[in-house]
Amino acid sequence: MVTRIFLLAVFVATACQGKGNEPIAVASGSSESARDAEPVAPPVVDAGVAAVAEDAPKPEEPETPDPGKLIADLGAINAWQAVVDRAQLLGRRGQHGVTYGRIGPAILVLAPAEATDAGVPRGNPAGSAGRGGEAPGIDAGLVASPYVWLVDDTEGNGSLGIRVALAGREVKESERVALGGAWHLDDARRWYWKVDSVQALPPPPPSDLKDGKPAAPTHAVPNGDLVAGSRTISVARDGDLVYFQLVGPAPANDGDGWAVADELGNPTFALLTLPGERASYGSQDMRAADERWALKRGQTYSVRIGKIRKRGLDKPALIHARTAPVRVM
Repeated sequence: MVTRIFLLAVFVATACQGKGNEPIAVASGSSESARDAEPVAPPVVDAGVAAVAEDAPKPEEPETPDPGKLIADLGAINAWQAVVDRAQLLGRRGQHGVTYGRIGPAILVLAPAEATDAGVPRGNPAGSAGRGGEAPGIDAGLVASPYVWLVDDTEGNGSLGIRVALAGREVKESERVALGGAWHLDDARRWYWKVDSVQALPPPPPSDLKDGKPAAPTHAVPNGDLVAGSRTISVARDGDLVYFQLVGPAPANDGDGWAVADELGNPTFALLTLPGERASYGSQDMRAADERWALKRGQTYSVRIGKIRKRGLDKPALIHARTAPVRVM
């Protein structure tokens, strides 16, 4: 009897220890087993970790420099404004400024003729003909001067620029730069900007002008054909390509405007201001002859204009040209 009771107690203890440890077999396709299986809880995501991941700093895109801010910080003026303000930027007075624009091509000049006592240029055999069969010494050719152009990229569509002496500083053509310096006269009495500092600038905003640009800035008026779509100035609209003739004398002061009409003999329709024509501060104008436009009465010219400012029936309109004049042939 005692033996049976002991065996029964051992059996009960063994059964209790094994309870809950048996693996649960889930038969495939058995709805009863699926109901009995314990549900699997979804992974717990820490809200703090998620917020940190969402707020993690993203790689910053490189900031595009603002050309206007850089120019303002330098106190720079556009290349042609340095011509207008020349009286305040003279090196001989110890004055200084900063001007900006696009580096243009080297300026070429006639090579000096090196003559011997016999009048024959050095390097040419005596009695030989020069280039093209001309007498020796007549055509000495073009050579690079100490200057390059700084082209104004704010007005004139490439027709305005100044001579600059970089003094050996490495600056690539077409690069936009701000140049510290002042005005000086060379031995030929030509104005040039003597550079003492160079600051690279980002390119300007794209221009809406589609007209062709000159190869180098110049106030020499080129010849050309009348472009299809051009209008006579009396029926022009803002932004048109127009043609006209002078009907009055040249302006007495820079910025007064040229009296123009469709043709000579008509009443003045507008006062047309060409690129770069504006008065100097205090009337202290020091522009050279080759820094002014020269137009003739009775000749037809063409320009691209900006906005037309009408002032009533009894007064000529005011118009600013956006491109250099072209002599229509």
